[in-house]
Amino acid sequence: MSLVDSGEVSLIVNTIALLLLIVGVVRRKGSKKVLIRHGYLSILGFALKMATVLAIMMPSFVMTPLDMSKFSPLAYWIVVAKFASGILGTVMGFICIIPWFFKPLDQMACNRV
Repeated sequence: MSLVDSGEVSLIVNTIALLLLIVGVVRRKGSKKVLIRHGYLSILGFALKMATVLAIMMPSFVMTPLDMSKFSPLAYWIVVAKFASGILGTVMGFICIIPWFFKPLDQMACNRV
């Protein structure tokens, strides 16, 4: 799989993960069933994100290291910002989603993590 193909696959899978998170947020007021659906869709979205990071992004980064000296200053800072936001998103996923999954069913709410 070439770098372009892996980038397209990564974009498609991450877009699906984002759509799952958006669907999980849309809810009716006071419905515990919808809150639990939100949680499980968040877990699925996070799992898809981690699958693309581990199977596509990290191998591409290791096999094809970037020569940052060829980038313009704007392109350099865009790459740095994307890399940093990806790391922060992953850390937030581990902090928010994983502990929620291991809570008892009666305590599953976003504000209790």
